Parts: sequence; structure tokens; C-alpha cells
Amino acid sequence: MIKYVMPFFTYEAVDAYGKKTKETTTSSDEAELKTTLREKGLIPISITASEPKKHSFLEKITRKDLLTFTQELGNLLDSGMPLDRALYVLSEYSAKKSFRAIIREIYIDIQKGNSLSFAMGKHNVFPRIYVNMIKAGEAGGIVETVIKRLVTFLETTIAFKEEITSALVYPILLTSVGGLAVIILMLYVVPNFAQIFADMGQALPLPTLILVETSELLASYWWAFVAAIAGSLFLVRGYAGTAEGKNFIDNLKLKLPVLKTLSMKLIIARFSRTFGTLLQSGAPILEAIKISRDVIDNDAVAEKLAVIEEGVSKGKGMSVPLRECGVFPPIVTQMVAVGEEAGKLEETFLLIAERFEAETKHQIKRFVSLFEPALILIMGIVVGFIVISMLIGIFSINEIPL
Repeated sequence: MIKYVMPFFTYEAVDAYGKKTKETTTSSDEAELKTTLREKGLIPISITASEPKKHSFLEKITRKDLLTFTQELGNLLDSGMPLDRALYVLSEYSAKKSFRAIIREIYIDIQKGNSLSFAMGKHNVFPRIYVNMIKAGEAGGIVETVIKRLVTFLETTIAFKEEITSALVYPILLTSVGGLAVIILMLYVVPNFAQIFADMGQALPLPTLILVETSELLASYWWAFVAAIAGSLFLVRGYAGTAEGKNFIDNLKLKLPVLKTLSMKLIIARFSRTFGTLLQSGAPILEAIKISRDVIDNDAVAEKLAVIEEGVSKGKGMSVPLRECGVFPPIVTQMVAVGEEAGKLEETFLLIAERFEAETKHQIKRFVSLFEPALILIMGIVVGFIVISMLIGIFSINEIPL
């Protein structure tokens, strides 16, 4: 289906007090824009079609912006405000102009009689799980309840991601600072000592000679090293963007010793969180499985999870296909079997998500706690070799007979 994009218009208008306003907005046509402006109490002076403005990096809509919008929409609906009025308010007062334009388009779609899920589905800023939860809420007449669940879902996923990111900040910072220190030593400090050694005409000890030769190589061909690294990153990124490349990387994640366990726990946590939330919101089970397979972001595992969808469609229930796919550990399949018998499948998957999210965070923290000392040791060895090599060279100068 081709995605419909509303045209942009730049208008000038005045209000009842004669204050002039100039703004770019979207509308299905010029006549509808005039009607919208008059509803706002504005008298249009001129309206011209224009190209949409490209938003800067600071205007990029993030998951946190989506959370803020969902929280504000839920608060307005809780206060008794109708949906269309709540969207109108948010379209006027949301923090980012780019998001205000999207909300305005949703508001216009609602005014035309379209559903909220249909209007949101036109915009990539709303993930598939978000739109489907809203759709399920509309079918069950519990949109306000679903919005509250969306707030909880977004808060949980954002907090989980931030906790993992914060755990990786120090190792990345340590690597960057240590690498910069080594580069400064090799490109600026060592060449000065090398010149002194060359002026003395003394044969250098082997460690000092290796250090000087390496420094000269880096100083002469640093651009080649930078180009090689940038080119490698470009090629890897391009290959990863292909279906074959993504499949290779996804399978590689499941084969490397440490990364395999971490990847599987993260996949189980994502699948369970999404699936449980969708079921809790009233989404059909087959649709919930499809969406949950999409969010794990691993094609190799997603193919195995197709067994679940096939098994459920044949009436096998959830626990049997879950065991047959070979992705989930026995403890998970047993929990699902008990939850299925008790009629609490959604609560069971949310409990599984909490457990594996906690295990993922614990494993990352444990890995970082081991990685940090190793990284400090490696940096110490590199810097120590540079310093000791220069000291050996200096001591050898003192041995020159006068």
C-alpha cells in the first residue's frame, strides 16, 4: 500500500487583534487549510504550496518523545477531554515542531472519521506494536487503558536500554581516552625523542628501535590507516545492510561464546515483553506472534519462531510450539504451560520478560566488571612499553663515551 503524504503549505494569517502569523503546515488541500485556520480564529491572507522542511538532528523524534506524547495523551483523556480535542491541544503545544506536524495530521484524519490506529499507522514514528495495541484497544473500547499500558511498555523498554547503555559508557570512555593518549605519544612525543637519538648517532636498543620505527610509520601513513578503518567500517555496514549480510551477522551472534548467551536472553526478553503486552491489550494471538517476531531483530531466530505461529494456527496451543521451535529454555516452556493452563498467558510472558531483562542486565554488568580491569591492563602494558622503550634509549645515550 502506498503511503499517503499530505502536501505542505506556507500561510500568512492574522488573528482578531491584527497579529500576523506565518507558518508551514500540512493539509489535504488549500480549502481545508482555510477552514482549519478559521476554526482557530485566524483570517488567511496568503497560502502557497511549499516543500517540507527537513528537520535537523535536534528535531529527530526519539522514543522518549513518543513516551512523552503517550503520557500527555493519556493524561488529557483521563481528565475527560475527547480524543480529537486532546490531539488538537498536543498539536499546538508539543515540544518538537516536527512532532506537532505529525500530531496535526493525525488530528485531521480523526476529524475525517478515520480511526486513531489508521491515522497513526501512516507515520513511521509509531512502531508497529504501538499501532496494533491502539487498534486492539479500539476494537475492545479500551483505548484509554491501552494508552496506559503503552506508557508502561515504553517506560520499561527505555529504562532497560538506558541501563545497558550506562553500563557500557565507562569502558567506551576508557578506550577512547587511552587510545587518544597512545596516539599523542606515538605522533608527538616519540618523534621528538627519535630526533634526539638520531642526532647522537648511537645505535638504539631493540625496544626503542621498534618504537621509533612504529612511530615513523604512523606519522607517515596515518591517513592510510584512517582510510583503511573507515573503508572497512563502510564495507561491513554495507554488507550488514544486505539480506545475506544480516543473516550472517545474526548467525554469528548465536555462535560466539559470550555473545550467544547474551543475545538469546535479550531476544527472549524482547519477544516476551512485546507478546505479553499485546495480549494484555487484546490483540489477536497470531498478530501478536508476528509483531513479537519482528521486534527481536534477528532473522535466524525469527525463522525458528515461525513454528510457534504455525502451531498456534493449528490449535496446538502456545507451550507445545514454543518447545518445538528450540529457542526457549525448558524453564520458559514450563512457565508458559502453567500460565496457559491457568488462563494467565499474558502475565506469564511479562514475568518471563522481567526475569530475562534482569539476567541480561546482570550479565552485561558482570562482563563489564571483568572487561574494565583487562582494558586497564592492556592500556598499561602499551603505555608502559612506550615509556620504558624511551627510558632505555635515554640510558643508552648516557653510555656514549665522551
